Amino acid sequence: MIRFEVLRGRAEFLSHLKGFGREVQELEYRLDPLTGRLTIISRGRSTYVMKHFRSEDRLLQELIRSSRENCPFCPGAVEEKTPKFPPEVAPEGRLRKGECWALPALYAHADFNAIIVLGAEHFRRPSEMDEALLADGLSLALEALGRAHGARPDLRYGVITMAYLPTGGSSLLHPHIQVLAAPRPFNTPGELLIRSLEYRLTSSGSFWEDLVELEEGGPRFLGRIGRTWWLVPFAPTRGYEVWGLVGGAPDLLGLTEEDVRGLASGLSRVLKAYDDMGIMAFNFALFSGPLGEDSSSYLWPQVRICARFGLRSMGLSDFWPLSVLLNTDEVFEAPEDYAKRLRSYFS
Repeated sequence: MIRFEVLRGRAEFLSHLKGFGREVQELEYRLDPLTGRLTIISRGRSTYVMKHFRSEDRLLQELIRSSRENCPFCPGAVEEKTPKFPPEVAPEGRLRKGECWALPALYAHADFNAIIVLGAEHFRRPSEMDEALLADGLSLALEALGRAHGARPDLRYGVITMAYLPTGGSSLLHPHIQVLAAPRPFNTPGELLIRSLEYRLTSSGSFWEDLVELEEGGPRFLGRIGRTWWLVPFAPTRGYEVWGLVGGAPDLLGLTEEDVRGLASGLSRVLKAYDDMGIMAFNFALFSGPLGEDSSSYLWPQVRICARFGLRSMGLSDFWPLSVLLNTDEVFEAPEDYAKRLRSYFS
């Protein structure tokens, strides 16, 4: 049984802004209903914190200008300045779909690491990464992942990720996706595999199916596209986090063209909302259970997307000891509140 657990807290101090009168700040400690992971909801600070999510246009324009000349992903350079896959993965060297390219990463993060170049434009605002572009990119990523798994069946765990802007963890500005595969699961998918299977064994049901049944039509539910369900989590781990869950799909390699379109459509809507909020930097990760195995009865393939701080002369990072070393995070706007703003993009 899914429980949405909230513990109330408060911080009190004598504020010099109020003549040293007593100030009380209300807090919520929310527990993720599957993992038990703690999230702190610190309401009332979203206006103050939002400025850090917004990028300074001067810095952004300078980054676009300075990074364009030596970009290996721009037209012409991509054919000359990027590596090729070995023949057992792709005899043609690189893969292409529309304006998107698939090629190996020059410095691998896992046994298999492909880069998907998202189109010819060196810079795109989040709202300019539309459904068609993302669908081509995700399709190409899945093709590369399938080829890698075919060449090396021991690479049983795959993820498709994206980092945008340096503050989101990207060293290259040109929009691109990373595809990773390894013999062991990455930490978050691995934990969700274990917890989802435990839920299945103790309740005889699917946590994810039960979750969407509970959330549909509620304050955190955004909408449904095909068999993808879109919602904000009860206990977000990052700013403005959104989930897209693919009901009934066996694994990443079992996603259909309709599933890919649904994921691309949902992601493009979230990115449009981010752009309208002034958010430029973001991360997403798409993952599932083991490749080539049907884990749909206990873990649905899913994408998670979150906002990251923007380019600012102050250079403040949104990673600090609470999140980096204590594996706990704080969000400054309740998920039910930001869901209200995002929901219109799914109507």
